[in-house]
Amino acid sequence: MRILFTNDDGYDSIGLHAVADLFKSKHDIAVVAPDTQKSAASHSITLRPNVLKCREVEGYDYKVYAVGGSPVDCLKTAVSLVFPKPDLVISGINNGRNLGSDVWYSGTVSAASDAAHLGFRAIALSFDNYCATADEFKLCAEFVKKNIDLLTSIQLPPKSLININFPKGRPVGVKVTKMNTQVTFMDEYVFLENNVVSPEGRRDYSALQDDNDEYWCQRGYITITPLLMDRTDYSVLKAMTEDGYLL
Repeated sequence: MRILFTNDDGYDSIGLHAVADLFKSKHDIAVVAPDTQKSAASHSITLRPNVLKCREVEGYDYKVYAVGGSPVDCLKTAVSLVFPKPDLVISGINNGRNLGSDVWYSGTVSAASDAAHLGFRAIALSFDNYCATADEFKLCAEFVKKNIDLLTSIQLPPKSLININFPKGRPVGVKVTKMNTQVTFMDEYVFLENNVVSPEGRRDYSALQDDNDEYWCQRGYITITPLLMDRTDYSVLKAMTEDGYLL
């Protein structure tokens, strides 16, 4: 199997290579990832007349390319130029969670989303631990390797992907569950001196309902959530067309 690895933490991320290292012996793999930290880059891309730098990085047992752009830039560079037609795209393992509304901002999930949009099977991986060690990342990676046949056999609709999050500590189980749509991260932007704005924020789980990715991961479960690219609200679309709205 040809597997492309990417992320938003950078080409030298511990989590990225923890999972890539486990697939290098039996698969044709390559890493194409940002040359610097690009967390929360979402689905941004570079447009002309701007250009990207792409360089091969030595010192690994497989091809590694560093791209001076966003995670989605990396995905597009890979499938267009340096690693075309992958059978699978794995984005991550991200240094930090991508649960609930994090999905909207995540460069890791967006790279996987763009892969799905282009017709490739894609999985996003994230670890709810911002201080994880190499051994902790390896445990997450081993779960992926152990279950890769099952994960790639899931019949997904076109332009869909799998989003997996690992909890802090040893997992107590696995939950296949929906994405949380409640607001749990409270955005707070504050003025500092000299017209400088600092993005602050805090998590508030006091009203968090059960049976979603954020709820279960907080309780020690590995969460697996299928995500769609299509953001159409079909109930409203149906109502507008049936009720004869005129715009």
